[in-house]
Amino acid sequence: MKLFKKIFRSKYVIKIRNLIGVKPVAINLTNLKENYSISDGFLWRTDNKFKTIFKFSDLLRIFFNDKSSAIEIIFYNKNNQLLKKITKSDLEYSNTIIIDKKFMNNISDYGIFYIYHKSDKILKSSIRNACYTGYSYKNNLASFVHGNFPIAYKNLNSFENNDTDDEIITSFLFKKNRYKIQRYFKDLTKSEIFIQNPTKKKINFSVNNFNYQLDGLCANIIDISNFNEIEIISDCSFFRPIVLNYKKNYIDVHHG
Repeated sequence: MKLFKKIFRSKYVIKIRNLIGVKPVAINLTNLKENYSISDGFLWRTDNKFKTIFKFSDLLRIFFNDKSSAIEIIFYNKNNQLLKKITKSDLEYSNTIIIDKKFMNNISDYGIFYIYHKSDKILKSSIRNACYTGYSYKNNLASFVHGNFPIAYKNLNSFENNDTDDEIITSFLFKKNRYKIQRYFKDLTKSEIFIQNPTKKKINFSVNNFNYQLDGLCANIIDISNFNEIEIISDCSFFRPIVLNYKKNYIDVHHG
């Protein structure tokens, strides 16, 4: 029985289970237990009078007393095209980055960014930084939300592109996943959902029977103002959106 459980939970069997939809593992971190920095995919916006406030902690210094700690943040546009990289080693316990048009070299758009930690030490642990990202509309009070789900990772000892083909979140071959947002969208000025493909494969999905496609690691913001309820059907094992609700010039951002 123990051998069967070990095989059933092995890397390759989990891939097959997820592909065919038999007891799928929605978020699989099995192969990333030691010495990895795991990042969620975070939405940045500089379009339509938005700016983004990113708050993150120096996790290595806080939990491991690691004075060699550094971070790398990589920015992509919504089509997964690399825009910018920044590295920083002189970290505080708590840090803030303002992502506006000036920061993004006058780009008015949206996309995804990832944060990776680096250490000179070999750790018997991995870390995931889910952080908090705030969105300010027309310079009003920002609404903050923590990371949505882990997507990308690097070895803690290097900022080199050492990613593998292992995916934390995978797609189905036969099964369809239904995700209903637990929110009634009524009496709002406007509502949007931020959809991110957490896999490297093309994802097919529908929002209230309107069909869409997203290439690997790409993103889309969809206006849902005409609906009171939202159901998303996809061939992805975990496809939770970020929701942006508008009340005139103020917004409320939360998980779906």
